[in-house]
Amino acid sequence: MGIKDIRERLLTLLADTGNKGLSYNEIVGQLDLVRKEKSLLSEALQDFIECGKMEKRNRKYRLIDTNLKDKPKNTATSKPGLIEGLFDATPLSRNQSFAFVRTEQGDFFIGAEDTLNAYHDDLVSVEPHYRNGKANYAHVRRIIKRANETLAGDIRIANDKAYFLCTNPKIHNWFEVSDLNSATDGNKVVLQVTNWGNPLYGKMPVGKVIEVLGLSGDPQVELMGVICQYKLPLEFPDSVLTETESFSDQISAEELSSRKDFRNLFTFTIDPISAKDFDDAISLEKLKNSWRLYVHIADVAHYVKMSGSVFAEAVKRGNSFYFPKKVIPMLPERLSNKICSLRPQEDKLTLTVITDFNTGGKITKQQLVESVICSDQRLSYEEVDAFFEGNNNDLSEQLQQSLNNARELSALLTDIRLRNGYIFFDLPELEYEYDNEGFIKRLTLADETESHKIIENFMLVANEFIAKKLSELSPTTLYRIHEDPDPAKLQWVVELLSHYGVSFYERDSLNASIQYLLYSMPGPDYHKVFDRIILRSLKKAKYSTEHIRHFGLGMEDYTHFTSPIRRLCDLVIHHLCKIHILHSSKEKISPTQLKRFASIATEKELQADQAERDIERIYSLAYMKGHIGESFSGMVISAKSAGLIVRLNEIPVNAFLKSEQFSGRGWQYLEKEMRFVNTYSNEYYQLLDKVLVDIIDVSDDIYVELQDSSDAHIHAFQNLTRKKVGMPKAESHPQKGKIKRIAVDDKRAYKKIGQAKRKQRGKR
Repeated sequence: MGIKDIRERLLTLLADTGNKGLSYNEIVGQLDLVRKEKSLLSEALQDFIECGKMEKRNRKYRLIDTNLKDKPKNTATSKPGLIEGLFDATPLSRNQSFAFVRTEQGDFFIGAEDTLNAYHDDLVSVEPHYRNGKANYAHVRRIIKRANETLAGDIRIANDKAYFLCTNPKIHNWFEVSDLNSATDGNKVVLQVTNWGNPLYGKMPVGKVIEVLGLSGDPQVELMGVICQYKLPLEFPDSVLTETESFSDQISAEELSSRKDFRNLFTFTIDPISAKDFDDAISLEKLKNSWRLYVHIADVAHYVKMSGSVFAEAVKRGNSFYFPKKVIPMLPERLSNKICSLRPQEDKLTLTVITDFNTGGKITKQQLVESVICSDQRLSYEEVDAFFEGNNNDLSEQLQQSLNNARELSALLTDIRLRNGYIFFDLPELEYEYDNEGFIKRLTLADETESHKIIENFMLVANEFIAKKLSELSPTTLYRIHEDPDPAKLQWVVELLSHYGVSFYERDSLNASIQYLLYSMPGPDYHKVFDRIILRSLKKAKYSTEHIRHFGLGMEDYTHFTSPIRRLCDLVIHHLCKIHILHSSKEKISPTQLKRFASIATEKELQADQAERDIERIYSLAYMKGHIGESFSGMVISAKSAGLIVRLNEIPVNAFLKSEQFSGRGWQYLEKEMRFVNTYSNEYYQLLDKVLVDIIDVSDDIYVELQDSSDAHIHAFQNLTRKKVGMPKAESHPQKGKIKRIAVDDKRAYKKIGQAKRKQRGKR
């Protein structure tokens, strides 16, 4: 009997039994299968489950759609319809026994035994179950579309067998390798998946090597692995390059005559020292009773028309991807680094937002014009900060005056933004320093400085204005939105903070409440621990055609307009400006197109963030392998049931201290407090604890153990008393509560607010 016959007999058998369900052994008995046919039955069962025709529940197989005449019609008892969602394997990758499926109806819990052979970001069909009308748990019934057919990762040889470990830690299983294609142990490769395996039958997924990238651990090879994992394009199609070559790098007299000529206006750019694509420049005039700020943005839309190949490719890429020593641009370099880049001493086409302020920093007038500029000087953030610190006096007198004026106006804008609800998190980013061979020699943290704040403040002015004008004039537009937080998540954070002596005030708005909470932190260590926890409790900003306020910025109208060289949203916004504000374009953009652009821009931003996190993790692990056996001091910044996350002081990386290494037995993890307590003694581990550790292993993570000394573990916060916490209930609106004191010193907190005003920043 062949596989086709078994499939037909299997379907008939289940239908004839009223689809009540049969176990594997019952099916074998009723079909009277011999030993050789049992493997065909297993294959048929798995195929039917994967394609969504069959399910396995309580060890019995049933048809999902039988078309039986006696099929029950009682909708109260019949099974709910299948819905689609994205499979999230994050918990599985952390050795937990469950996953989630993210759907429009909510997030569903998936037990490990009910995942079929789904992998991270696969589009799946699930049978949902609800509780009190809300998403509860589900069973994966079908894999609709794989997120990846090829994967990047490392080859491992064990017991004469080859295995593949994916670069992306969320691909939670190892793969068998059927064809090494000359790859050897320790190589970074690209694997084509040939079989996704069957966890219920203990069958590993299988693939074959289609490309050998090099030796794992080499920074460039590791970077190429991440690029391949996310399928990022390293080259532009010929049609895009051909179209790009047709763009003239000369500005015609006719074009010049149709624009505002700001070439005699003193103008400069401030960017990272390594930047090559300069898409924004500023000019500033301090008048007798006012300020006039010019924010000049590269007019990319003048060249990149929506009907062209370059725009189509920009839509595919969504944004530029920035990696250490490598940029994958959204636009070809002839555009991004030359024609459109606002390089000094070159005439460039721009869109300029002109804003007049009174002496208190309040906006009195704004307008948008098509313009031409000639930047006088390119500055780096480091040069500007050195000038502000008195260490760089080589700048021209005119430039020094402009920078001082910019500093003064920016301080006024910062104060206004804080009053409007701007929320600042102190989260410095990781930076790399390299040796002559290209390997990392040092990891450091890059704080945002006053020069960064000037540019951020001025760009916010332009972005907010454009969002307001398009809201008025365009039927549909793109917004950068940040929805209000989930009250239930905030309640959890507030309760957590209460266990560490930090109390919460309900003020006249939720923005003010969170501002107050952040500024009332007792010291820098609290910020290192709790700023990130609070940030993660908030929703993530995204692009949308819905007009929703930006919570983190405290703005009712906000979009992205100032980076059209590197972001799709900004490029689309420029086209909308030309159509609806400037009336210089006859292009048409439908609401359906805008929704698609918003979806792509959000998706690609998430992809860029994840890719950057992946390479940061890989580079950190590669660097720390050279420090195995060394001793470090650190602080506990987070905890989960498996152990503690320790931030090292000497090198700014996170390491993991497993709970199984705690001395003695009887350890219990208290999730709401992020604390381990020993039920047999008074010992405990918690956030803010200071520790001395040794690096014992660097593999998928950096693993540490406590040093054998009396001061290897010190409690920085001693109070274990529980405090009553006040927060709005989940079903109530968080911004309608009256000001309510929980337990904190008003004067102390407000003093810290005043001290922090000039140190604000945020990734928006």
